[in-house]
Amino acid sequence: MRRGQTLVEFAASLAILVLLLLGLAELGRYVFTLSTLTHAVREGARYAIMHPTDDDGIIQRVRQGAVSLDPSLLNVPAPTFNPSTRSSGSLATVTASYQFQSVMGMFSRTVTASATMRVP
Repeated sequence: MRRGQTLVEFAASLAILVLLLLGLAELGRYVFTLSTLTHAVREGARYAIMHPTDDDGIIQRVRQGAVSLDPSLLNVPAPTFNPSTRSSGSLATVTASYQFQSVMGMFSRTVTASATMRVP
């Protein structure tokens, strides 16, 4: 009688532990996605400093920086500059967003991860 109770408790504890480990794995993937996206936007901002008039080049540099992310889920809008004259000292803003999808189906919808970098 005691053995059956121990087995039931172990099964319940194991289910909770596995769920916790899967959640931690998904959290790790999400943090990795944010880190990669931040790096990609930083690379685009660095390129924007040197080539402020090359919008396509800036967007391409962001896409190249997001190496491990699915390109079809990556959205990179055109960079903005303040003032819009794009001269030396203009504030460049480079933004990107990514539709993060859970591998294990833990989320019923996608979660949007975004990063922004502003450089003078």
